[in-house]
Amino acid sequence: MPDPVFIEVVTSPNCVHSPRAMKVAKRAVTKRHDAIILREISIATEEGMQLAQAFEVKATPTIAINGRVAFVGVPTMDVMDGLITATLQKEKERNSYFF
Repeated sequence: MPDPVFIEVVTSPNCVHSPRAMKVAKRAVTKRHDAIILREISIATEEGMQLAQAFEVKATPTIAINGRVAFVGVPTMDVMDGLITATLQKEKERNSYFF
């Protein structure tokens, strides 16, 4: 079984686009049968501020996949699905080197 994909949506309570980005991410995850863990990280929290600094977030929403910034803004469903698919493919290729 492949490792799960971790998706973190960095949001701000003052950002009008953050709820839409979270909605797109949730819909994309529920449409798939892959092992995906989705978290919303608000910069209004201590953990959120630390993560935003680690990711060097300049704007919200920012979407990180497996610890790397993958998209800034609100992606379309097709773009979000493509990001997940590309990440899964990279993980599959990376894991295929080990026996």
